[in-house]
Amino acid sequence: MTAPDISKIRIAGFRSIEDAEFPLDRINLLIGSNGSGKSNILGIFELLHAITIGKLQTYVAETGGPEVLFRYGTKQTNNIMLQAEFGDGFYEIHLHPDAGSGCRIASEQLTLTTEDKTLKLVSSDTIETGIFAGVQADASWESFRLHLQSWTTYRFQSRCTGAEDERRLTEFLFRLKQTAPEYFEKITDTIRLIFPQFGDFLFREESGDVTLLWTDRQGGGHAFGLHVLSGGTARFINLAVLLLQPTPPRLILIDEPELGLHPFAVAVLADLMKLASRSAQLMISTQSVQLLNAFGPVEENTSSRILIVDMNRGTTTITVPTPESLAEWIEEYSIGELWQMNVLGGNP
Repeated sequence: MTAPDISKIRIAGFRSIEDAEFPLDRINLLIGSNGSGKSNILGIFELLHAITIGKLQTYVAETGGPEVLFRYGTKQTNNIMLQAEFGDGFYEIHLHPDAGSGCRIASEQLTLTTEDKTLKLVSSDTIETGIFAGVQADASWESFRLHLQSWTTYRFQSRCTGAEDERRLTEFLFRLKQTAPEYFEKITDTIRLIFPQFGDFLFREESGDVTLLWTDRQGGGHAFGLHVLSGGTARFINLAVLLLQPTPPRLILIDEPELGLHPFAVAVLADLMKLASRSAQLMISTQSVQLLNAFGPVEENTSSRILIVDMNRGTTTITVPTPESLAEWIEEYSIGELWQMNVLGGNP
């Protein structure tokens, strides 16, 4: 059994979000001004992922502790509530500040419904998850657990990768070339679309270690390290690997993928996202009008959805435009143009 996508999220008391609920589709585009809370919305899914893999306390510590996690600190907010719907499945958790620098799971519950049965699990007063830590001899539960634990977040920093990220990229591409060469070729062919001088990846093995290099087609096969790539080129390479892998995570979170990319590269990136959405659900935070336009108008029963993020009096709000609300506009303007004109909202 394959676990369904997330269909709806509700969260309260989390960072700048007082209480918000919004639906999700296969491709979800978050748009909004700087400081509106788009990163906090991505953080909802990072929080849920950390819970399911038993690393809630690590997540709390790495994100600044309860005073950052709970809305306006623990003196004003003492409960974070998160609900997630997965088709007929439902998960809810309540978090309270701990006496120390972490937080406790006050309660959590999971309901999974299949054609022939309903599975209900509950847990309360734990430091880490009491639902996903155990072993359940149930195929629907196992599929759901693996679904949530496969999620990944892509937040690109200033350059290509840090040492650890470069090591992971090297290991992944080295293994991919050996086990799924057709996907390796798809990645290299796609990189050449926006970086014509790129020849191929070269793996140099020394004393059991593998170093990833790339060759210049105009330089007689001369090999370079990843550190000489421009920020935009490095970003696109990482995104191509993420979106073209044979078995992508079930949910992929990407924060502003368009930064540093040429307009043609943004168009190619949009195509890669559509391709990846056949196997994965995507949550994309963006400020790119071009990327937004690549997904067309807002229509019901399509695989993409726009979520407009605003900051109102210190509170992040999320609205979803409907076909009815845009019917008179969409005949003459693109979605990106409507955003620029402030018809959609999501502007300072």
